[in-house]
Parts: sequence; structure tokens; C-alpha cells
Amino acid sequence: MNQDKLKLFASTTFDLVKEQEQNLDIKLEQAETLNNGSVTGTVFDTTILTGNIVPGATVKVFTDDGTPFMHTITKDDGTFTINDLPLGTYTITAVKDGNYLSVDQPLIISNVIPVTINLAITPTIISNNVIYGKILNFEDNTVINDADVILYKVVDNVPVLYAKTKSISDGEYIIDNIEDGLYQISVQKTGYQTNELNNITLEKGVKLNSNITLVNNLGPINSTVSGFIKDDLGNNVKNALVALYKIDDNKKVLVATTYTNSIGKYMFGNVVEGKYMVKAKLTETV
Repeated sequence: MNQDKLKLFASTTFDLVKEQEQNLDIKLEQAETLNNGSVTGTVFDTTILTGNIVPGATVKVFTDDGTPFMHTITKDDGTFTINDLPLGTYTITAVKDGNYLSVDQPLIISNVIPVTINLAITPTIISNNVIYGKILNFEDNTVINDADVILYKVVDNVPVLYAKTKSISDGEYIIDNIEDGLYQISVQKTGYQTNELNNITLEKGVKLNSNITLVNNLGPINSTVSGFIKDDLGNNVKNALVALYKIDDNKKVLVATTYTNSIGKYMFGNVVEGKYMVKAKLTETV
């Protein structure tokens, strides 16, 4: 490869008039020796050279002690180049959303000649559906730590336990690796009324942000709301969804849900004093 021996120099500007003889001597300085190297390559899907190229992948170089050093993004043709790497020993790896991180490959920069390393990333086999959010106190919107967050998958209209987790000190929870399907969430915490969210559809790698509020049981907690759900012919309706909303400053906030029993009756217990409304409906699979 070629590299500069004497450094490029630019003179000051000057004007020429007709038939003028301009003398311009230039002194060139010694160019710095280029000791840094580079790495180039292509990121492939699953198999090096025979797999599909992967544009938009992140390629990162780490020092030999695992410290992140430099990164780049692959071009439309899956290729990458990382320049200005001091002589030394590194590792290099690649990743893209929906894929596992590639296996670290050793990278040795011993001179200025570019090193070629190709990388392969493998698509994840884990479903990417995720549901996350915060558990909050309904009264003051403060976070609630250590609440039980229970995810049910609805199979043939029957909730089946699917996953459990807890909120942490900042109120956040996250459940990942969720199959496509219909779900409901129940959130429970001692001293608070249980809250449920229903008819949650997760599919195609959705990442659903769902903050959930809980009503504190402190204070007047002996109120109840109950009744029957009937159809337009006056028949009692079983398995109907019933939702209780608390109304503050003309804003409706869902605080609890339940379903009618076999005779169409529902009840909400431990309801704190305030202004409320109830909504109900019946869903069927067609």
C-alpha cells in the first residue's frame, strides 16, 4: 500500500498579472508514520459467505480486556469498515434487532494492512412480544414496589396462568418471550385493590407499554358495587366483562374489572368513596 512520505502543504493565495513570472518555493514536512490499522468485512445471516447479507447491523470492537472501543453500522451491502485502530489485540462482534449477538472473533492489528473478518448473526428463536410499564398509586401517581404482576393467556375464553413477575423499586415491571395471543393481566399488592386489564392482544413482536394503577385500601373501604348484567330481552348474561371507573376532574380511570357469574351477577368490593361509573359488555368468539 502507498502512504505519504512528505505531508501535503498548501501555499497562501496569490494574484498573477499578465506576463508575470511568479516564483513559489514550497517546503514539505515529513509525514507522520501511519501505524494504526483497520478491519473490514461483511455481516451475514446465519452462515458466513452463504447466508444473506445484513444491512444496518452494529459491528463493535472491544479491547482485549472487554472494554468497548469503537463501532460502526453495516452498509446496504452488509459491509463495514472500522479505521484508526492502534496496534494491538481486540475482539469484534455484531448484532441486529431480532438476532443473537454473534460470537466474539479475535482481531489482531499488527500493521497498517487492513484485516478482513466476516461475521454471522443468527435470528432469535424467542418470541419478541414484550409487555412492560409501571405500577402506580392511583391517588398520587407514586410508584409501587414489589407488586405481583400476573399474566394470563386466554384460551377458549378461559384465562390460563402464563407468567409472573414483580415490580421493582421504580415501579417498573417487564415480561418478555410472550407468544402471540390474547392476554389479561392481574396486579396485586397487599393494602391495595387488585386491578385487571383484559383483552390484550400481543402479536408480531409488539412491545406494549402498559402502566397500571392500584387503589389504596386505606380509609373508607367498606363500599361495594354490585348488580346484574342483562341482555335486551331481560335475560341475565354470564361471563360479561364489567369495568369500574373512578371519575376525578371529569377524567375516567379504570380501577377494577370483573366478570359476571353463572347467574349474571357481579360485585366490586372494598371500593373507596368517590364518584364512579360502570361499563359492561359481552364478547364472543366467531
